[in-house]
This record gives sequence, C-alpha cells and structure tokens, in this order.
Amino acid sequence: MLIKKYTVKTISEAMEKIREEFGEDAYILDTRKVKKGGFFGIGGEKYLEVTVLSDNKKQDHKKDVQKSALKMENFNTYTLKDLISKNSTKDSNRNDQFASFSNLTKETTRPTKIESNAEFLKLVEENRKLSSQMDKDADAFYNKKSSYDIDQITDSKIGITDSIKLNELKKAVDKLNKKLEISNIYLQELKEELYKNSYSKDFIDSLISEIEDLPINENWRKDENLKVKFERKISECIKLANFKEMKGKIVFTGPTGVGKTTTLAKIAAKFVRERSKIAFVTIDTYRIAATDQLKIYADILGVPLFICYTPQDLKITVESLLNYDTVLIDTAGRSHKNNLQMGELKIFIDSIKPDYKIMLVSANSNPQEMINIFDSFSIIQPNCLIFTKIDEVTTFGQLFSFLEYSNLPLIGITDGQRVPEDLKFPDKEWFVSKAMREVFE
Repeated sequence: MLIKKYTVKTISEAMEKIREEFGEDAYILDTRKVKKGGFFGIGGEKYLEVTVLSDNKKQDHKKDVQKSALKMENFNTYTLKDLISKNSTKDSNRNDQFASFSNLTKETTRPTKIESNAEFLKLVEENRKLSSQMDKDADAFYNKKSSYDIDQITDSKIGITDSIKLNELKKAVDKLNKKLEISNIYLQELKEELYKNSYSKDFIDSLISEIEDLPINENWRKDENLKVKFERKISECIKLANFKEMKGKIVFTGPTGVGKTTTLAKIAAKFVRERSKIAFVTIDTYRIAATDQLKIYADILGVPLFICYTPQDLKITVESLLNYDTVLIDTAGRSHKNNLQMGELKIFIDSIKPDYKIMLVSANSNPQEMINIFDSFSIIQPNCLIFTKIDEVTTFGQLFSFLEYSNLPLIGITDGQRVPEDLKFPDKEWFVSKAMREVFE
C-alpha cells in the first residue's frame, strides 16, 4: 500500500499523474491549497496538494512505499489500525463510510505507520466501486434525461452488500427537477397572473407546491385539472361565520379609517330588524366627531348609547346591560405600528371578555399590509373578520391571501356607505367565482 502526495496547479493535472502512475488503483484521500515561494509568507504561487492512497502491490513500488512512510512524518495521519477500528462497528451509520476517509488526515505528533490489512483494503475497494457506480449513474441520467429512471439505481445493481443507500443522490435529483420549473414559461405566466391579482408570495408558493405534479402548458387557462386544484385551494382558505348566531358582547376593532363605526351601525340595523334588544357602547373618545356619529345612528335605530373613558367604566357599564341581547362596542382606531395604543386597547377589551372580537380590514390594502395589521392586532386575539371597502378594489387575491394567513372566519363584507344595505354575507361560491374569473378568464 502506498500513500503519496502531489503538488499541482489543477486537479486535472493531479488526475493525469495519478492515472499515469497507478492507473485506476488509487483513492484520493485529501486535497488542500498550499503556497510555494514568496518571502516570509508574502506572495508565492497557489498550488493544490493532493494526497493519494493506492493498494498496488507490484514489487517495483516497495521502495516508494518505504520512502512515503518516511516522508509522512510531517504529514500527520491516523494509523491504518486506528482507521479500521473506527470502521469496524457494524451498527455505525452507513452514510459515514466516506467521512472515514475525510478523517484520515488529522494532526498528531507521531510518524505514520503503514500497515497492510485485508479488511481495510476491502473497504477501500467497496467505496471505490460505489463511487465509480455513482459516476456512471449520474452520467447516464444527464445523457438520457427523461428516459432514465433514478429509482433504478439500487444496491443490488452496485453489488455491495453493506453499501450506503442512494437517498441523498435521489433527493438531489428531485431538487434539481423542482428547480426546472423556473424554465417553464407557462408556469411563470400563471405566477405573473396571480401577482397581478394581488396574491401574496406565500400563497403563490403554496399553490405551486400543490400543482407541481401537473404539466403547465400553453393552454393552462383551460386546464380542468389545474382549475380544480386552484378552486379547491381558494375554497379551503375561506371559513365563514354565521352572522345570525352572533349575540352577547361584540367588539369592533381595526386600524384608523377602516370603517368600524359605520359597520357597527349596519350590523345594528340588521339586529333591530330581527327585533333583538341591543345597546351601543363606545370607548372612542379620541376623535371629536366619533361619539356624535354613533349617537346619530343610535337615535335613528332607537337604541341607548353609553360612553366609557376607562377600562373600569367599560366593565361596569357592560355588566349593567345584561338584560340586552347584544351589546355592540365601538373602539378607537389604532395604528398597528403603535405598541402603546395596542396595549391600551388590550386592557379595555380584557376588562369585559367579549364573545366576539371582530377585526375589520380594508379590502383595498395590499396583502403584506393586511398581514402586518393582523400581526399587530393579534395581541387582542380577534376571532372573526369583516372585509370593508370591497367596492374600492379591482382584485381579490389579497383577500384570499389574508384569509389563508390569518385563518379567521369571515362574517361578511361591506361595499358602500349605505346603512344597512351595503353589508353583505356572501357564500363560498361567490368568492370562488370571483377568483376563477380573475385568473382563468
């Protein structure tokens, strides 16, 4: 057995020298970058130092073996006995076989001892066969492409009883296949259509992962299989809450200007029509006209209005209204970027433990802004949702992206200022039809 080092400019140069001297009976143990020449470590040319092991037993190599052993005094390695000991355990992970060779070079202060061992030579031979087979399989795959089945690579084909599985190679090929979607211009066309209709990146990535088994071609807009999968995804992200079942303490929350007070009045009008006994409470004392606006709605509907300035006021007031079917509580608009305001709102809401915490989100916001708002308002744990200003949007992708992200059940939508006419409770089919027309027509 022979261990030899080559100092070369390129790995190709090393391979030529190795083949010339040893043929195919050699194994590369280690490669590292070195510098030669220069002055006190400055300058000098860069080289590769390649360490090779060969089990060639020809007599004319005996002297080279002895010389290699002497030269290895400064090369610092494990002895072969140590290496074999590390590889003799039957329960060791098969995937660590190649790592055993990379660990062959390690710092030590003792000279190398070269020992002949049948078990080690067998291990070298098996790994050489495995490496050679993997090269052949990879070459066959890239040359034959679609006609080549990576699953045909098996241990029996390699002929090694105790070889490592080729799972890593299969995973690498699978990953490569997924990356090939980038070159599919029609898949890109589908993505661009989704972006144009305001779907978020996360939603698009999730959809692509669900349709990756489908061929996306020029006629993708008429592909029934693609339509079915898209329709199913839209339907799954929509969860609806039943407005008619709502009663008790209902709080309306959301950012400034989203339309909380007007939406509260629309819902109140629906309850009054059903002869429910309701009352208004407001803690919106920030805006000068906020209380006056709600008082006008209260007078029109004939319901009482209570104004609360502190969490304690709110708690006492709500407890005094237990004989009402529903208490609708208006809150001040809060900036989702202001942590102090969000904390104050939480204190108010926690004081009454409402049955419903409705979060209002403007439909004309972009999907990322909606998500940022939800993340901030999650401190109060909203449990249902109303989209406002539907009449101001030209796309619906942001709505489905937000529904998937927030997982909040949707009560309804508002599409105008009329009370209560512009409060709607569409079913899933209405939303799905909107999505299908936008993307596929």
